[in-house]
Amino acid sequence: MEQQNISQAEWQVMRVLWAYPHSRSTEIIERLEADFSWKPATVKTLLNRLKTKEFIAMEKIEGKFYYDALILEEQHLENTWQELFDNMCNTKHGELLVSMIERSQFSQGDLERLSQAIDKKKATAPVQLVCRCPQGQCTCGAHARRWK
Repeated sequence: MEQQNISQAEWQVMRVLWAYPHSRSTEIIERLEADFSWKPATVKTLLNRLKTKEFIAMEKIEGKFYYDALILEEQHLENTWQELFDNMCNTKHGELLVSMIERSQFSQGDLERLSQAIDKKKATAPVQLVCRCPQGQCTCGAHARRWK
């Protein structure tokens, strides 16, 4: 499946479907209405958009519509961060990860896994990364040239 953009509102619907697979629209609406002031028609519009984008499937059983995610949460999150990394200078990946770590909350177990992953990467990491961006598409300075 080709990676497509997903809106913040669509993310909320997907999160419900990942947490509660095979939900009816009324159940999805009920789970979202506590935190969002969306009308049922708004949620149904979001469901239709996600169905069109092939993120979810709809099944009619005895006159009722049930919805299921067609992409796993982990797969979508990985596709999302990979797309972000693919569209930024590789010399800035570390800065972004440090910022994410500083701004996020983690359990002791999460931090231990992060530490182990970093230790493993250190063994083969280059001293410095080389920018692979096309000229004119990066601010890292590797392609700096003077304009006259």
